Order: sequence, then C-alpha cells, then structure tokens
Amino acid sequence: MNWRQLLIIPPILVGIAFFYWMNLEDRRGEESAPREEALAVRVTEVAATPFRPSVTGYGRVAAASTWSAISQVQGRAVEVNPELSPGWIVDEGDLLIAIDPRDYEIALAKAETARDSARASLRELDATAANTRETLKLERRIEAFLQTEFERQSNLLERGNVAQSVVDQATRTLLSQQKVVLELENRLNLVPVQREIHETSLATRRAEIEEAGRNLQRTRIVAPLTGRISLKSVSQGQFVRTGDNLLTIESIDTAEILAEFRPQTLNNFFRLLFGDDLPDLVVGEDMKEAFEIVAGLDLVVTVHSTINDRFVWPAKLTRFSGRADEQTGAVGIVVEVDDPGFPDPATRRPPLINGSFVEVRLSAPEPTSSIRIERNALRTDPDGVDFVFLADGDSRLARRDVVVGPVAGDQVVVLAGLVEGDRVVVSDPQPAVYGMLLAPVAN
Repeated sequence: MNWRQLLIIPPILVGIAFFYWMNLEDRRGEESAPREEALAVRVTEVAATPFRPSVTGYGRVAAASTWSAISQVQGRAVEVNPELSPGWIVDEGDLLIAIDPRDYEIALAKAETARDSARASLRELDATAANTRETLKLERRIEAFLQTEFERQSNLLERGNVAQSVVDQATRTLLSQQKVVLELENRLNLVPVQREIHETSLATRRAEIEEAGRNLQRTRIVAPLTGRISLKSVSQGQFVRTGDNLLTIESIDTAEILAEFRPQTLNNFFRLLFGDDLPDLVVGEDMKEAFEIVAGLDLVVTVHSTINDRFVWPAKLTRFSGRADEQTGAVGIVVEVDDPGFPDPATRRPPLINGSFVEVRLSAPEPTSSIRIERNALRTDPDGVDFVFLADGDSRLARRDVVVGPVAGDQVVVLAGLVEGDRVVVSDPQPAVYGMLLAPVAN
C-alpha cells in the first residue's frame, strides 16, 4: 500500500468528530432551552344580564317659589308676627306685618269726601239744567207774545193809528226778550261740557279712593303662601320705607334641584336605552319640545341624600336649565320634589332642606339586558380609546376596543366590542405582552 493514500484518513476523522460535536451541542441547546410559562390572571366570562340603567347628577335643593315682602307704603311697623323668625313656617293668610294705617285712613276719608263733593256738583248741574229748560220754555212763550205785539204795532203804524215811538218800544222789548232766550239756550248748550268736566272730576276722585284704599290694604302684609321664613329684616316699632325688603318666604310644598350631568355620561345613558345620543333625540327641536321628548320617556327620577343613601325622595322632570356650566360643561336638568319640607315617619326620612347637596338619579322605566364588566377591567390608551384585555381561545393575551355606557356602581355597561362568552382579564397583567400565554382563573 502506498503510504500517501493513508494521508486522507485524518481529515475524515476530524470531520466526523466535528459533526458529532455539533449535533451534541444542538441536543444540549434543546435540553437547556426554558419552557414557556403561563401568567396567572383573573378572568370573567361576560354575559348579558338584566339591568336597569341609570345616570347620576348632582345639585342643590332650592324652593320652587320664593316670595319677598317688599313694602309698598311707608310708616311705623305697629305689629310684627312673633313667629317671624328664620326657619319658622307660616300659613297662607297669616298676618305678617302691620304698618300704622292712620295716614292712609285719613287719605281715604279725604278722597271719599272729594268724591261726594263731585257727585253733589254733578247733581247741582242736572238740577240747574232742568230749571234752565223750564225757564227757557217760559221765556220763549214771552218771546212769541212780544213778537205778536211787535207785528200788531207795526200794522197799526202802517195804517197811521200809532206813533213810531210805540213801534220802537215794541222792537226794543222784543230784542231784549230774544237776548234772554239766547242766553238760556247758550247756557243749556254748555251743560254737556260742564257734565263732562264734573264726570271727569268724579272719575278722578274715584281713582283717588281706589289708590287710598289700596295703600290702606298695603299696610297689612299677609302671607300669600305656606312656607318657611328664610329672611327677616323688620322689628316692632321700626320705621318702614317704601321699597324695603322686610322678609322672604320659601315655599315648602315643592322643591327644585338643578342637577348637573356630565354630557358624555348622559349621552351614554340615552344611547343604551334608545340607541341614540341625547342631541340626536332632540335635533331640530326647540328647548320646550326637546324636554317634552325626554319627559315622554317615563324615566324614574329619584333624589338621594349624599349623607345617607337610604333617604330617597321621588321626583319628576321639570325642564332643561337651558345652558351648560361654563367651567365643567355639565348639562343642567331641573327636577321637582313634592312636599319636601315634611318628614316621613314611615321611613324615618328627614325633611329635604333647602341648600342641601343631593344626588339626582335618572333610571330606565324597565330593566334591559346588557353586558357589564368590572370598572377596573376597563383601560384607556393614550389616544383616549377604551379597551379591555381578553384571554383568547388559545388562552393568550389580546386587546379589544370597546364602547362603554353608564356606570352602575363598580361595573360599567359595554355598548359595543364584546359578545357573550368573551373572557375579560380583570387583573392587571404585568408585563402586558400581546400574545403571551395566560393561565386564566375564573373570577
């Protein structure tokens, strides 16, 4: 054998050794690679359940009507109701304040005297006119007689039986009588004008009586409604001037609350109930018609104490406030509560005091089926998009964008994005890597 042929054996042995070594390293790499570990997370499987949607706003209680006693006359307060203290309740028709009426009684008496004088003047004018008419009848008969006498004397003068002086005297007598008749006729012609003057004077006197009578009535200030005294600024013996604000009464039969709601929350509420945003429901309508549309939805309105939630007052929608808050953009809705000033012995509910800060809740008239998730399962990305983490069919982490509706306690309604059977991750996966393996634990 040629020794040169043996030279090829060492390279072959080296190649075989290198190949064996490479396979050994691959097996070692496979044996040393870590297995993928699943992250344990709490999940809840979503399902549509019956739910009564509601939306909450906040506001302060105020009287539905307020009345202020503004003095319309001046004088000394001779009587002040002893119950006129802030917080006390007065009944409709109660005498509150009496102002010294003597000056106004005198003014009324003067006005009545002036009226009687005007009536007497009018009766005198009627009597004078009647007498003048009778006198005119007589004077006209005399005038007719003198006219006949004048004509007779004129005929005698033509025949030469009397002197010219006799006819002249008859002429002067006739003219004098005609003047008397003319004066009486002129006097009667002035009677309608004089009557109008006297009637105007009488009407003025009657107006003065009415004014004096009203001023006399204004000396007694009577409660026009049953309510609670909220302000008192008059005392017994104090001189009151016209225009002084003496006291203020707030009605206790009805209270109003101007509740402010977040626009987005309110829109989500209406979208959940009716499939439309509030602006879409009332588009093209004026404020009154828009309110009638909302009022026709028969929402359940309740007022809740922020101190003790078990104190509840039924309420009703009244109107929109007509403007949004300049700072928060909140939408105002006014609701009314009947008989808020009286406690309820059955529920031991106290009166609803004006100025109290309360919660106003609008609820759907009937429960509806909806998907809800825990509020801490909802997340928001930097762009403001709401989303949730899901455990997909392979138990891997996934993201799903959602549209949310109103909040109900520790849960939030999902309007779109989830279907029944989806497994929502409730806990916070750290780190959150999409596609990572999960070990779902039912919540």
